[in-house]
Parts: sequence; structure tokens; C-alpha cells
Amino acid sequence: MARLAGIDIGPRHVRVAILRTSYRKAAVEALLSLPIEGERTAEKALAELLGRVRVDSVSISLPGESCFLRRLELPNTAARELESVLLFELESSVPFEIDEAVFDHRRLSPKGGTEALTVFAAVARQEDVRARVDLVKAAIGREPDVVDAGSLPLANLALVAPQLASTTNADGTPRGPVAILDLGENQSELVFLEAGQPCFARTVSRGTTGLPETAKDIARELKQSIAGWRAVGGGALSTLYLVGEGAGIAGAATYLSSTLGVPVAELPKLDVEGLSPELDEKVPSFARAIAVALSGDSKTRSMNLRQGALATARSFAFIQEKAPLLVGLGLVVLVSFGFSVIAEMRALSAERTLLDEELKSTTKEVFGEETTDLVRATELLEKGPTADDDPFPAVDGFDVMVELSKAVPRDVVHDVAELDINRGHAIIQGILPTGTDAQATADTIAAAMRTNPCLRDVKVSKVTQSGPEKQKYILEMDLRCEEKKKKASEPAKSEKEGAQ
Repeated sequence: MARLAGIDIGPRHVRVAILRTSYRKAAVEALLSLPIEGERTAEKALAELLGRVRVDSVSISLPGESCFLRRLELPNTAARELESVLLFELESSVPFEIDEAVFDHRRLSPKGGTEALTVFAAVARQEDVRARVDLVKAAIGREPDVVDAGSLPLANLALVAPQLASTTNADGTPRGPVAILDLGENQSELVFLEAGQPCFARTVSRGTTGLPETAKDIARELKQSIAGWRAVGGGALSTLYLVGEGAGIAGAATYLSSTLGVPVAELPKLDVEGLSPELDEKVPSFARAIAVALSGDSKTRSMNLRQGALATARSFAFIQEKAPLLVGLGLVVLVSFGFSVIAEMRALSAERTLLDEELKSTTKEVFGEETTDLVRATELLEKGPTADDDPFPAVDGFDVMVELSKAVPRDVVHDVAELDINRGHAIIQGILPTGTDAQATADTIAAAMRTNPCLRDVKVSKVTQSGPEKQKYILEMDLRCEEKKKKASEPAKSEKEGAQ
């Protein structure tokens, strides 16, 4: 069970709806409102209404003039790379850089006989979304979980008013799409629903301010919006539902119905708990706040502009709701891990037994002594008949080059043309610049290398001129260290026998 708060900030009022939702039911806990007047700003009003109230999710929406709602027809092949295609399509249809924007989208159900992919997207500037986030955080000390777009949250009313999502009339005949008009003070929001899903939306630049003189202007813009809906293939409206400030104006429904040629009705009674007669009277003016609160529900039908860099983590309400499931899954994982550890330990024990048997048989066969102790097996291996037969050479080419580098005098420029090692015999072809006493330098190098006991018979075999600027000498040697001393145990044994 989660407590959801929806915030509706108008030009003169701040309204907050607090709902409590469970798996199948929703209940209205409070519908709160404060005017924006004098020193009470929208931020201060929100702080008074929601600052000390504990809720699990907070939702707010951008005004319609700050959002761009686009209905796009794309080929079905675009479904594989929908995000990239949408980014390209939206970039050409908004009056600002797409890098400065955030967007969300929904795929609409395909109509019969069409192969196109229909996508409904909402776009807004990052700075506008960030401003709403900062306002809420400054007022109540936490960021909103959802920032909805324009009139789209009104579609959430279909979650608590099933009549808005119905596709058949009471007599069983097919029912066309419906629209919800939020008639505000300075502007109005209009959203079109098919089977309860938002498919088209417009912001009307006029509201209740100026009525009745501006009634014709409102009607004209609403006609244009309905014409735009029909232009994208939308069906004839079956009903226009009126909410907001203007829902209570006497004669508003009748005037709009006769002017637009569409039946206009009040919002159907909400299927929620805790809706007292007093709260029921407030529903039309709080319809937007209620719809925005439902944006925090997992079954939301609107969008969330907290995307990309503005994305937020799931609220505590979600974790709290899923806590029993998470605990159960954790126990399953823990039990599975326990069984896995036990099985692995049994497998390792069986493998250890097998390896011990192999070690016993191998030590018995090679050393004549049977053992499963690794330390003892290592001792036997070191004392074994192959202990002194080191397969690696006592001295290699790298060692020769190290000794040569040490032997070359520091004031001599010296290069190595070739180093050839074959069967323990090494030949070095050294290069010295003309003007250097090549014979004396070569003899000096040879004498220095003879100090290494592993370099035997070091001699200079030839000194020749190699070109006008180089002299070459050839140095030969055998790579052979002293014979390895007998193992320490052998002389100890001889001394013992001599003493006897």
C-alpha cells in the first residue's frame, strides 16, 4: 500500500491530492488547497500543504506551454532502434536543441489494416523540468518522483473512472474516443483518449479569465483542436468531459456542447474509497491533482519527463510494496547458495581423496616411499635422482649481453652486429668507430669478460675494417660453468664413513 501525492500548481492556487493505493483499490485521503497571494508564493503554499505529510511518491506536471506533444507515424522497422529514430524525428520538430531536452514516449495500439508504428511522445527542456524539481525540493525537502507533461496526466483518471476507458455504450453499441478538458484560469488542457489511452493532446491558450466575452475564442480553439485530432485519423468524439475551474460555471457544458457539436458531460463519479460528499464536490477542481497523483502508480497511463540526467530512482513506496517478495527471493537465494556450497564441498572432498591416492601411488613408484603429505613429497622430489639435472642452461644469451655491456669501456662507442650462440659456443661481432684502437679495445673487452667463471676461452679471433667509418672485431667464447658440486649429503656421508 502506497501514499501518493499529486501537485497542481496554478496561477492563483496550489492544490494537492493525497491518495492511498493498493493492488486493486484507490482511496482519497485528502484534497488540500491554498491560494497564492501576498507573500505566499507557490513554494511556500506547497510547503504548508505537504511539508509535514509523509508520502511515498510525489508527482507534479509541467504546464502545457512548456511541453511539446508529438504523435509520430513510423515504419515498423523503426521498432528495433526506436529510441534513436525518435531522437532524430523529434529533433526536427522542436524549437530547441535536442541535447537540451528530455523526452518520454508510449507506443499506441495499431489500428486495423495499418502497418505503421504509432508513437506518442512528450518533449520538454531540461531546464524547465529541473525548475519544477527544484521547486518541489525547496518546498518539501525531497524531489518529485514524476514530472508529467501537460494534459497527459488527465488520462490517469481512466484508472479510477472506468467509463473513460470503456469502448461500448450502456446498450452495447460501440463507443468512440472521448476527451477530457481541464478548463483552467488562464489556459486549458485537452487530451483525447482511445480505450483509456492518451492518443492526442492540445493546450488551449484561453481559460475562464475573461468569460463570458472570451467564450467564442475558447470554442474556436477547441474546434481547431478537435479538427487536429480528426486530421491524424482520430474518430468522432463520443463525449467531452469537463473538469477544472470552469467545470462549475453555470451553462458551460451546454454552451460547449451546442457550439462544438459534441456531448459535454461532467466527470463520471470516481471509483475510489473515502470519497465523502464534501470531497466529492471538490473532485472537478482537483481532477488534475488527482490525475497527477496517479502518475506515481505503477499502472500510470501518462509519461515521466524525469529521464536521462534527470532520472530518479524508485521511491521508497515501491521498495516497501515489494519488500515481502524481495525477502522471499533473498531466502530462496540463500538456501540455494547453501545447497551449492555443500555440494561443492562434497565434490572437493571426493577429488581430494582421489588425488591423495594418486600421490601415494606416484611417490611409491618413483621414490620407493608412499606418502600423502605434500611437504614430504616435496622433500623426496628435491632429493630425487633428477634433482641436479636442471634442464635450463647455466648461462644464456641474455647473460652474455649483460657481461658485454659491463665490459665495454664507458668512453667507447660500441654496437653489436651479431650474437650467435650454438651448442654452448658464442660468437660476438662488435662494431667500433674508425679512429678507435680496435685491437686494444677488443682485448680490453675480452679480458673483462674472462672474469665471469661461466665464460671460458674468451678470445679475439679477428679485427677488420668494415667500411670507411667502422671497424669490426669477432669475439669467441664457450659458455660453460663449473661442474655442479656434489650434493651436501654425499660429503657428509663420506666423512661419516672415514670416521668409522
